Amino acid sequence: MGTRFQILKTAIKAQIAALLLTGGVWLTGGVWSHSAEPLLKLEPLIDEAMKNRPALQAAEHETRAKEAAIGPRGAYDDLMVSFTAMNYPVDTLSSGEFGMTGNQYEISQKIPFPGKLSKLRDSARHEWMASKETYLQKKLEVIKEVKVKFFELFLNYKKLDLLNEEIILIRQLISVTRSKYTLGQVAQAELLGLESEEAMLRDQLLSVEKKIRTGTADLNYATGRQESTRQRPDGITKTKFDLTNITEQSLIEKILTKNPSLKSMKSDLDSAEKMLSFAKWDYLPNFELKFGYTQREVSPGDRGVDFLSAGVALSIPIWAFSKQSEEVRAASAKRAKAEAMLDEERIHILHQISTIYSELDEADKKLNLYEGGIIPLTRQAVLSGKSAYLTGKLEYASLVSLIRNRFQAEISSIEALVNYESKIAELEALLGEPLGAQQ
Repeated sequence: MGTRFQILKTAIKAQIAALLLTGGVWLTGGVWSHSAEPLLKLEPLIDEAMKNRPALQAAEHETRAKEAAIGPRGAYDDLMVSFTAMNYPVDTLSSGEFGMTGNQYEISQKIPFPGKLSKLRDSARHEWMASKETYLQKKLEVIKEVKVKFFELFLNYKKLDLLNEEIILIRQLISVTRSKYTLGQVAQAELLGLESEEAMLRDQLLSVEKKIRTGTADLNYATGRQESTRQRPDGITKTKFDLTNITEQSLIEKILTKNPSLKSMKSDLDSAEKMLSFAKWDYLPNFELKFGYTQREVSPGDRGVDFLSAGVALSIPIWAFSKQSEEVRAASAKRAKAEAMLDEERIHILHQISTIYSELDEADKKLNLYEGGIIPLTRQAVLSGKSAYLTGKLEYASLVSLIRNRFQAEISSIEALVNYESKIAELEALLGEPLGAQQ
């Protein structure tokens, strides 16, 4: 019995020494990597998305199409050239039998009332400007999407690391507790409690693994990748600037001036106003100019002199009640719609700014709180609690609670960092430039 007791005592000392060694490495804050995937860099991902996203390519082609439509919208109709064989006798089809017979060549050109085409051209130009701003907004949205998905994937990989660290620590405690249970120094419930804690952590690990797979798919989609590739995001650091120098009101003033979405809708409104003006001018008449040349043959009693002819036609809006007036109503309604959508977008952006700024401010304060106090305290609490547990001065349940608090603080700190960087990305998507430039 004495020999067996000595063996068990030696084993417990070895386990405690291993626990202290492992815990010492862990408490320094080092992260153990459990993945061999190559590291992803954020900037190359953004460049890749700019080249590969079909939505951006479609928006770019739409912009080019709108630009190409400006000229045709304000151009005259094509010149009409006509040929008429005039007054040929049906019995002989002779060109020299009657003086009225001849071949007429005519040119005609329709000319809208002066000013109408310029209004159509201006409307098309504003549509092109709206399309340009929409394209820019889509680029900003894609950049934001890539950043947010990158940050979310980084968060889940960090959770994976921290859970693995916590599992390793719990396993060390299980090993020591199992040796103490063999000596009858602890109850079986204590050993079972630690083992159930490990099982719950492994369950959380499965959930995080799933989030990593879905997050990888989301990031691949955001960058426009056709194939599914799994890579670990590189580390992120807190963007350094003084948030107290960037007020919510200053952001509102800048964003309402620079936001591409608002600019696009303002251009849509300008286009609608030009179309309304054109509809009102459509009551005015259009013209058609004609010039003809008739070639004639010599006939009995007629020396066959060729004829010249010219004329002008004028449109009369006799159906204005059912046509032009309804066109004015339609154009007026479209203008009112464009104005309402602009107002709605402005209200929506104001709400976004207020919400995002509040969340950014909260994340910034949380980061300072965790980095400046909570995390160092929880690490010290675990270190002290572990020593007390090994000497029998602290129950296992209390130590597990301290361990949970420590790892939850680590996770919450990373969540605050990811939320902080994500909110910056959202504000930059609204602003169209780096947020730090506002200081």
